[in-house]
Amino acid sequence: MTTRRDTTPAISRRHAIGRLAVGLAGASVAPLEPFAAAQRGAGAAAPRRTVQTVTGAVDPVTLGFTLCHEHVCAASAGLWQAWPELFGGRAQFVRTAVDQLKQARDEGVATVVDLTTVDLGRDIRLLEEISRKSGVQLIAATGHWLDASRSMSARTVEELTEFFVREIERGIEGTDIRAGVIKVANGATIDAFGEKVLRAAARASRATGLPISTHSPGADRVGEKQAAILESEGLGPSKACIGHTDNSPADYQAGLIERGYYLGMDQLPRGGPAPPGTPLQPPNALAWTERYAQIKALVDAGHAERMMLGNDHSIAMSLQPTAADRLRLAQNPDGILFVSRKALPALRQIGVSEQAIRTMTVEAPRRFFAGA
Repeated sequence: MTTRRDTTPAISRRHAIGRLAVGLAGASVAPLEPFAAAQRGAGAAAPRRTVQTVTGAVDPVTLGFTLCHEHVCAASAGLWQAWPELFGGRAQFVRTAVDQLKQARDEGVATVVDLTTVDLGRDIRLLEEISRKSGVQLIAATGHWLDASRSMSARTVEELTEFFVREIERGIEGTDIRAGVIKVANGATIDAFGEKVLRAAARASRATGLPISTHSPGADRVGEKQAAILESEGLGPSKACIGHTDNSPADYQAGLIERGYYLGMDQLPRGGPAPPGTPLQPPNALAWTERYAQIKALVDAGHAERMMLGNDHSIAMSLQPTAADRLRLAQNPDGILFVSRKALPALRQIGVSEQAIRTMTVEAPRRFFAGA
């Protein structure tokens, strides 16, 4: 398999890590003052001339309509290699995923940000094949999700940083396909490993210029805790998108956006009624009407340029029992097209303008990935 290579000059991994070591020595022990550190670190990396997709580097203006938080397949590390039959076999899954992404492309979706990390069963060759056959640009992620293996939990911040930078600058899983975004995830509290991942992500972002996208339970205001750690590492708020923020209090959303963060309004399908047993539906989740009203309020306050939309949909998922997965798919029959088919018409109906919609789906993702 061959892929197009990014011709943008890249700093070496050793130079990147070494450069950070001087400016950030001891940061994991004695954090810097958050906002002062963020301002000092905001310009550490210049705007990027290209965005890395699984089929090569592209000009940011070609991203077009972008879904900011999705998964082609969410599983566990090594599952595609050991048990592809769980997904109906590799060839059949490729056909299914290609068909769904072609339909998304035909309905206006140009780019999908796939935030599937190595521990979530990321298979970079699979993503490349599906992107090439569907015509939808996929941006792959380095970083880490919630559940650390013993091997990963034993790693230091410095080792994790080196791993993330390697996947950004050299390639993923023995290929020259490089990550285009850094993913971090925390639960209702940030444990020791979660803090290491946040610090490593911030350092890798400062070294390479790649942005960070987070998994963050908004109802527990975890994004505020993530922001404090990222800022203590000298990362500017504009380099991070605090994810899953559509299910969170309005003052939490406004506070993060006013500090300069992007907000991932990216679990929009989960505002509907959930049948008993439906997985991944938190108790007391905000209804669709509440999520859309909050988006409109932020748009009316002039913040459309700091919001990005998504579904957090997985075409296939093995993180819950097979029977529960059928309920998950039944809850959202539109799948990856929920934003286009349901959310955007609902936002238009309550008065969100076409320009604001374009800003959230085209212009904000372009600026986020370009670092402009």
